[in-house]
Amino acid sequence: MIRRWIVRAVCAIVLGQSVTACAAVSRPKTDLAAIRSNGDRARIEHAVTRDSVLNRLVRRAQSRQDRTLDILMLSGGGQHGAFGVGFMRGWASRSSDAMPQFDLVSAISTGALQAPFALLGTPAALDTITALYRSAADRIAPTLDWWFWLRRTGGLVNTTRYERSIASVVNASMQASLQSEFAKSRQLLFATTDMDLGIGRLWDMSVALNAPEAPLDRARLLLYTATAIPGIFPPRIIDGHVHSDGGVISNVLPLLSLEDYRDLAVRLRAAGVQGDVNVRVWVIMNVFTHAPVRMLKPSSRGQISGRTNELLFWAAQPHQLERLQELGRAVSADVPGLRMQVRIAQPHATLVDEPGAQKLFDKSWMLRLEQIGYEQSLSPSPWDSISSSYERPPARR
Repeated sequence: MIRRWIVRAVCAIVLGQSVTACAAVSRPKTDLAAIRSNGDRARIEHAVTRDSVLNRLVRRAQSRQDRTLDILMLSGGGQHGAFGVGFMRGWASRSSDAMPQFDLVSAISTGALQAPFALLGTPAALDTITALYRSAADRIAPTLDWWFWLRRTGGLVNTTRYERSIASVVNASMQASLQSEFAKSRQLLFATTDMDLGIGRLWDMSVALNAPEAPLDRARLLLYTATAIPGIFPPRIIDGHVHSDGGVISNVLPLLSLEDYRDLAVRLRAAGVQGDVNVRVWVIMNVFTHAPVRMLKPSSRGQISGRTNELLFWAAQPHQLERLQELGRAVSADVPGLRMQVRIAQPHATLVDEPGAQKLFDKSWMLRLEQIGYEQSLSPSPWDSISSSYERPPARR
C-alpha cells in the first residue's frame, strides 16, 4: 500500500500528470479455477457469434439477389497498414473491377482500425482513414513512456495520443453510419487475444455499438485492445480477462471453417436462395509474408533465440494464406451450392528489408507504402500469388 502511494505521488509530482494517468493495470480479484471455467463461456459465445454470422450472410444473399457474397479480410501489420489504406483507396477508384460493397469485414490488429471505414466504403470514409494513417507518425503514434518501470502499466509506451485518435473517429456519427449498415445485415468482426485463456476472442462491432451502457466506450476499448502489441502497448482488462492484440493468435481472421460453409449452404437453400452462390474472399495483407533477411553470428545464442522468435511469427503468414486458399478450393469442390474465390494483395516481401520497415511508425515509409498500395490496386494485376514459407517470393512483375 505504501509503495503504491509513493508511485502515485512521484508520477503526479515529477511528471506533472494526474494520479489516474499513472495507475498500474490491475484486474478484478479472481483465481485460476475461475479463469478456466470461463473457457466454457467463451466457447459458447464463440459459437453464438458464428451462428449469427451465418444467419446474416443468408439475409445478405437474399437481399442482394445476385448469388454473390463479398468478404473482406484485413490483416494486422502496424504501420504497414498504410499499404492497405492505399490499396483500398485505389481499388475504390478503379473504372472496372472496383471495390465491392462488402457483406462481411473481418480484421486483425491495424486491420481492425481500417475495418469500419472499409465497411462503409464511401469516399469520405476512405479519405478519413487515409488521413489518419498519414498523420499517424506525427500526431497518433504512441510515445515512449520513460517511466514505464515505475508505472507498471504492462507496456513501454504512452498511448494517450493513440486512444484520443480512436475516440475522435469512433464517434456518434460513425456509430450512426455503421448501425445503418448493420441494419442491412452487413457485418464487422475483429479479434483480440485473451492472454489468460490463450485463445482468440471474436468481437462483433454491431453488438459493441448496441451495448446497454456507454456503447462508444465499449467499441473504443475493443478497438484499442485489438491493436495493443503485447509488451509494448499496455494490455486491457475486458470482462475480467487480460487482452492484447489479436495478431498473437492469427494475423488474418477467416472466421468460418469448411463445416461452417457447409452449414451456410444448407441455410441458403432453406431460405430459398436458388443456384450456386459465389463467395468472393478478398484479403489485404497489411504486412509482409516473409521475414527480413538476416546474417547471423552462429555462436550468438541471443541472435539465434531472437531470430527464432521472429520466425515463429513470420513463417505463419504464408501458412495462414495457403490454408485459406485450400479452404476456397475445398468449398468449391465439396460444398454443393457454393463456389469460393480467394484473392490476396500484399506488399512485396523484398520491401521488408528496407530500413523504414523495421520501425514502429515512420512517416516517410508509411507514405511510400501507401503509394505502393495505391499503384498496385490500379495495376492490371493487383492480386498476388503466395509463396510458401520454404521459399522467398520472386520479384513482383
